[in-house]
Amino acid sequence: MPLNTTPPFPGSYLPNKAVTTDLKTEYAHLRDELERLLTEPDKDFQRIDALVDQLELVQLAFKEQHGIKGNNPNE
Repeated sequence: MPLNTTPPFPGSYLPNKAVTTDLKTEYAHLRDELERLLTEPDKDFQRIDALVDQLELVQLAFKEQHGIKGNNPNE
């Protein structure tokens, strides 16, 4: 049986306070922070992993907001 990691209801990828923010702005902020961390000589891999997870949640929320499901742009 495949593991279903999709949240049970719409808008559940991010906490309620994050849903009200501008997702594009949040995504850009997280990308900037990730780039900064990746350019540092002493890498904080735990923080990098957490940022990548946050970026994924923002991306999924953005896609959900625009009615996109999955990775296939033809869906």
